[in-house]
Amino acid sequence: MNDDTSQPPSFGLLLRQVFDELVRRLDASMAEENLGIGFTHYLGLKKLSVMAPCTAVELANAIDQVPSAVTRLLDRLEALGCVRREPHALDRRALQIVMTDEGHALWQRLKRRGDQTIDVAMRDLDAAERAQLLSLLIRVRDSLCLP
Repeated sequence: MNDDTSQPPSFGLLLRQVFDELVRRLDASMAEENLGIGFTHYLGLKKLSVMAPCTAVELANAIDQVPSAVTRLLDRLEALGCVRREPHALDRRALQIVMTDEGHALWQRLKRRGDQTIDVAMRDLDAAERAQLLSLLIRVRDSLCLP
């Protein structure tokens, strides 16, 4: 993937390349479901599986998307029977997003696809190397999150 073999890729570029390839492979795997969904739907279902019921704004914040993008995401998931919009329990003006049994079942299928994609990505690493890679990435993330 790196055309210039004389120098290693920059850290940021390498992270972006890894992310892009993971998304591409996961999208290709999810296409086998024939549901017309992609990576953002994967993220939405992942977050909803632990957050629901929640509002669309809460979901948008959790997956770092603008509310209009989350509205489209939820429209698709609702059309697939994965979520329902219901009156909010505490705020009559708001709706909350509830994940259906179909949504939980789809999330489990997509989670398996995501796990398989990660396994392919890390197939050349032994258990100790996988643990070390995760530890190093956590340290980098945490150092960026400092005030």
